[in-house]
Amino acid sequence: MAESFDVVVVGSGASGLTAALSAAARGRTVLVLEKAPVFGGTSVVSGGSIWAPANKYAAKVGARDDREDALAYLRALTLDRVPEELLVRYVDTVNPMLDFLEGETGLEFTPNMEHPDYQPGLAGARSGGRTIQVGLYDSKRLGETRTDLRRTHSTVPITKHELDEWGMDTLDRWDWALIAERTKNHVVGMGAALIGELLEACLRHGVKVRTAAPARELVREGDRVVGVVADGPDGPERIAARLGVVLASGGFEWNETYVDRFLGVPMRAAGSPPANEGDGLRMAMSVGAALGNMTEAWWCPMLDVVGDTYDGKPLHRTTSGIRTLPGSLIVNRRGRRFVNEAMNYNDFGKALAHFDPVSYEYENLPCWLVFDAKYRASYSVGTLTPDAPKPDWVFEAATLAELARAIGVDEAGLADEVARFNENAAKGVDPDFHRGESTYDRYRGDRNNQPHRNLGPLGDGPYFAVELHLGCIGTKGGPVVDRDGQVLDASERPLPGLYACGNVAASVFGPAYPGAGATLGAGMTMGYAIGQAI
Repeated sequence: MAESFDVVVVGSGASGLTAALSAAARGRTVLVLEKAPVFGGTSVVSGGSIWAPANKYAAKVGARDDREDALAYLRALTLDRVPEELLVRYVDTVNPMLDFLEGETGLEFTPNMEHPDYQPGLAGARSGGRTIQVGLYDSKRLGETRTDLRRTHSTVPITKHELDEWGMDTLDRWDWALIAERTKNHVVGMGAALIGELLEACLRHGVKVRTAAPARELVREGDRVVGVVADGPDGPERIAARLGVVLASGGFEWNETYVDRFLGVPMRAAGSPPANEGDGLRMAMSVGAALGNMTEAWWCPMLDVVGDTYDGKPLHRTTSGIRTLPGSLIVNRRGRRFVNEAMNYNDFGKALAHFDPVSYEYENLPCWLVFDAKYRASYSVGTLTPDAPKPDWVFEAATLAELARAIGVDEAGLADEVARFNENAAKGVDPDFHRGESTYDRYRGDRNNQPHRNLGPLGDGPYFAVELHLGCIGTKGGPVVDRDGQVLDASERPLPGLYACGNVAASVFGPAYPGAGATLGAGMTMGYAIGQAI
């Protein structure tokens, strides 16, 4: 083979870079191969949060949490679909992983004491403190590599704490002068800040990193994986990995064939970079890896801003805030509500994927966010700020009846639903779907709206509607791994020399999404464990 390293990592998101750093800090030679022309993967476009139960940062400000409550919460959430040893491994390793990163990088973590777990009503859940956040990062510290850091598609150089304080759906109230100053000075925030710190630490430890170098296949000697074939400047190159290959190449959400074959639902609105086409999954299958969790994704209802693109593909935006605000509701083609609009995005997505075997259709697709004139004047919807002219992707009508006809929704159904919703919302209640009752709902609402953050009747017209789509921020199925991240074969035996972490692997959380930062937390914790094991 042309080159040889102890470890070859496929993918440069937070999971892959944590694995690389974990191995390099223990004296191993490491190469990171990135398919795209820029580093960072899906992690760059994330909020940069990590879900860490019983962490020391929350404990320092008086929060009470413990290991057993965290495990009880995860057991309830994962529906007996995840081996106990993997849940224990996560809870017992996530905080040592954070300690390791504190020692090896400039990362400084702070707890979000207001961000609840995603199912706050389950035993063992917490109303805040388990989600931790990163600060800002001066990308000039990367030197010439700075220009290879992936640009975010919709975030700006702010922290998650600032986003909460300013309001994620009140863009007109943000400190744009401060944001402009940071941008001019190449300061980045959230997911980009996390990747910047990890990449800088990897480079300091001598990790070799290459962009535009997609891995094509795994190389085996006998039953052991001993390297990869990757694209190089002069064609395919065989690169040896003496101790192991780590797959950290993201999910398969942009591979329409794999989506149809494995997810089995009409998911066509991926919110990740388009490079996530299942390369790692394909390579794992080619060497006989066992697969798990293949029907699951980190689900999310998405908004399409017509004309917005990212890496040459349509840009789909998350809707965590706009669904929760007073003066709005979400209906299906019958004009009926079908879920608590303010619930966490992962479980909301499952409602969109519901198939009615009687009518033989996905009964909640398409669906529409309907809102009134006050909402339009108060909040931003995607790129539409209150003072901006209405674009073509937003429907407007003087009456609800006209709006129903314009978007193809049952007119009588919408009228009845709005009437019932308004009567209850005026009282600050939602007996049908309990919107606004949980701490998670209220976290996402408008704290300035009284008497209720999430509920308010639809008032005078004109009325507006935008379509929401079934999407995800990544898939979460792939090769099954053991507690050290080693890939297992169809007989549940380790495949020597092959490891996987992040969205390319079967998620430690199975069908569940415990809280903000669980995606990064799962991948980075397993990446750290892989570095230890290698």
